[in-house]
Amino acid sequence: MLKKILSILLLFLAFNLSYAQDLPCNDSLAIKQKLKTIREADQEIRTKLIKEMATKDPEAMKKIALEMKASDRQNQLYIASLLDQCGWPKGLNAVENNTIFLVIDHADTAFMSKYFPVLKAQAGMGIVAKTDLATLQDRMQLRKGKKQTFGTQTLKTGNIVTIWPIDNPDDLDTRRKQMGLMPMSEYINLLKKNYQSEVIWDKDLSIAAAQEMMLKKN
Repeated sequence: MLKKILSILLLFLAFNLSYAQDLPCNDSLAIKQKLKTIREADQEIRTKLIKEMATKDPEAMKKIALEMKASDRQNQLYIASLLDQCGWPKGLNAVENNTIFLVIDHADTAFMSKYFPVLKAQAGMGIVAKTDLATLQDRMQLRKGKKQTFGTQTLKTGNIVTIWPIDNPDDLDTRRKQMGLMPMSEYINLLKKNYQSEVIWDKDLSIAAAQEMMLKKN
């Protein structure tokens, strides 16, 4: 089964590498349709994974995780070609702009770092939501073993959700407001509701302690 999944993954990559080389930058309708397809694939596989997590079947979750990786990689190849060859498409609606963000946000750290300046420029022009920019920046900082800036990132161990360490927490709500994010107290209440779990924000939590918690989780 694993061999079959890996074969499918390789076929996805080979197909999209060749497909992405010739992109019609002026065909806005085709770009919009592709972004719609990408968003549907991105959300569908994640919904499937969440449902499967309830069964606690490790083999089934592993299979879906591989499918999600293949789907994400397929989406990343298209978005990379789109941004590299065409730049950020003009005339997209909010959902389509957010779709490009989602693909970047679901990529590895190198991909994030490459396209973060592009996303930042679009956020500066009001094309990409500042909340998306803040989320990506925090996620990159977490991945690089640094404190986050806006407090969007968490880690879950058992029935406890922990806020990843935040730089200069005393001024956090000011920074969050600047990025269109709700106050931290409201965000914590939202996390409690969504996860149905206890949420802990230890302002003194060190990066080393948070990373140790993450290792135990994995």
